[in-house]
Amino acid sequence: MEHVIAGYLRQVWEFCGWLDEGHHDFRPGYSYESQVVTVCQDIADSLDDGVRTNAIIIDFSKALDLIPHVRLFTKIEATEMDFKVVVWVQKFLLGRSQRVRVEGQLSEKVRVTSGAPQASVLGPLLFLAYVNDVWRNTDSNIRPFADDFIIYRKIIGSSDIDKLQMDLNRLGEWAVENEMKINPGIRKAISFTKARANEQILTYLLHGAESFLRSKLVLQLVKKFPAF
Repeated sequence: MEHVIAGYLRQVWEFCGWLDEGHHDFRPGYSYESQVVTVCQDIADSLDDGVRTNAIIIDFSKALDLIPHVRLFTKIEATEMDFKVVVWVQKFLLGRSQRVRVEGQLSEKVRVTSGAPQASVLGPLLFLAYVNDVWRNTDSNIRPFADDFIIYRKIIGSSDIDKLQMDLNRLGEWAVENEMKINPGIRKAISFTKARANEQILTYLLHGAESFLRSKLVLQLVKKFPAF
């Protein structure tokens, strides 16, 4: 039954163009390979034009476990699907409970109000629907795969550095609004360029001054970027 519902959701969302083309996960014909090829091609095109590309890589902690059910339902209800299917998805997620076992002792049951079952057919697809508006009000490229995101932009002038920072701010605001947590241990900033340059530090703020991204790595791609 999950396969039937998942097939219907994909059909509706693809037909009405609701799913953003930047998604490379949980969709037929897309994969982490297509994501990597797309990002590398964008970088290669920039290098051919003699333009630097700055990128920030982030990871959402326990992303599938944190999806608030109520907010998820609000998002999928806004699509052009049959309301009966929305109700079916609600029944699929609601009413679940969990408990833990420690040394043979079971805890009391606790009602589950967030998360998508990872071992299910529908869980990953519902996560895809939940993060579908992550591009909201952003101008830089964002390429997600599951809970891993890379945001990058051509740096032609200093204004592009500011624009990338603003889009990173918006991504952080989206995470707070949608109750998603960015993994503080997986945050990297990197610059791709053919120019020979001294080691430098890239600094991009995330959630204000409380956390920041720094990278001393500058890729000096003197030779032609490999073809794919």
